[in-house]
Amino acid sequence: MLIPTVTVTVGCLVAWWISTELIGSPQPVLAPTGVLLSVTATAYSTVVQAIQQTIAVLVGLAAAIGFVQVFGTNAATMAVLVTVALVVSRTVGIPWQNTQAPITALLVFALGREYGIERLLDIVIGALVGATLILMIPPRHVGRAAKDLADLADDLADLCSELAEGVRQSWTAQQAQKWLARARRMSVRLRSAHESAERAAESLRFTLRRARTRQRLRRIMQAVLCLEHACLQLRGVARALADLAAGVRGLPGQRETSSFPRVFADLLDAIGKTYACFERLLVAPGSGEDLIRLRAAVAEGERLERAARKQMAEVDPHSPLWTLYGALLDDCVQLRHEVDPDDGPHREAIPPRARDQAARLSSRRRH
Repeated sequence: MLIPTVTVTVGCLVAWWISTELIGSPQPVLAPTGVLLSVTATAYSTVVQAIQQTIAVLVGLAAAIGFVQVFGTNAATMAVLVTVALVVSRTVGIPWQNTQAPITALLVFALGREYGIERLLDIVIGALVGATLILMIPPRHVGRAAKDLADLADDLADLCSELAEGVRQSWTAQQAQKWLARARRMSVRLRSAHESAERAAESLRFTLRRARTRQRLRRIMQAVLCLEHACLQLRGVARALADLAAGVRGLPGQRETSSFPRVFADLLDAIGKTYACFERLLVAPGSGEDLIRLRAAVAEGERLERAARKQMAEVDPHSPLWTLYGALLDDCVQLRHEVDPDDGPHREAIPPRARDQAARLSSRRRH
């Protein structure tokens, strides 16, 4: 929070100085305003926004001068002026959030055409200063994206633990619906984390220091894919438990939940541990100890998967339970596989530093 605040403050001071000392603007406060308007979420969108601000001011300036000269200043002129400025802004592709065109038009309408020229120069100065500072000192969106993904992985681990605890005893259809609702809400968190990752990627497009964070961003994008798949699989687990308790599709209903195979509870517990370790690895710089614990949890999951397959062999293959248990096991296998640091599809999500530390720690323990 400190660095972005200092960056914006410095930008405002620089814009003020340029507008006052070099341009001789009588109202230099408009230049810092340009900095504040142009400094957006990422370096890339800052450049785009700087251009949009200039276009918006030009649109408002032209509309205001034309209307004031032709129709004079009155309430009807003001209403038409704002409408035209908004319509023209949308026509040239300026986002609806950007109201610089109508604001500029109103200020010119109230203060005269000379004010419009001054505002144009000051806004251009502020936009250029803001864009330059952000390019030199980029926002730290990569770290924010990693934190959002770590929070999502923690939620996923917590839900796995909750499911494991719940199915160790008889559960109701109402309980299962709550688990399913929570799994569905994770999709909302996933979208938010995905947007954070996209902002992080966008912020590196024009950043001069992007080579330092490109590798970390690749790990983040792999983590996004991993958690996206995991959320889908966990929702499948919650759906299967809800169906069993509700007695749909020929399933025996709540009476069967009391005899639910305990191995699935143990498996969900192991999966929860894998995502808890994965969550800690997502937060820089990553730890070799966490990677070792992740590997141990993955190995425990594989052992429990084999035990679950043996129990399934005792179930009548013509029973709806056999299909349900098979689907549950498949979802659990996929959940464990997604986060496997050595044989899974998202190995690049693991920090190299954690791998190096884990290798050294394992070597010491062997000797």
